[in-house]
Amino acid sequence: MNDGERGTSDGERGTSDGVTTLYVRFLLPPMHEALLPQLVALLGEFTPQVEALPPDAALVDVRGARRYFGRSAVGLAALIRVRALALYGVECAIGAGPGPML
Repeated sequence: MNDGERGTSDGERGTSDGVTTLYVRFLLPPMHEALLPQLVALLGEFTPQVEALPPDAALVDVRGARRYFGRSAVGLAALIRVRALALYGVECAIGAGPGPML
């Protein structure tokens, strides 16, 4: 197994750690729930497999995105956090697991 096939601590190039789903909770300021569609669209830049969970969260299937971006789910989560903060000023908490039930 080479470095590109196993998960790494920095989130780069890992693709076989079994994590396929991200639960993204946007820490929206009060009265800013209207930003959710824009934030879901941001997630859509990584994968079309996004399910909005109003008022402030989404489930994201990152199976294809991991290979396309050459990053593990943890690496994608870090990238999503940076983009949400830079583009919309919104912090987010992201959990990762093998499916939406875990």
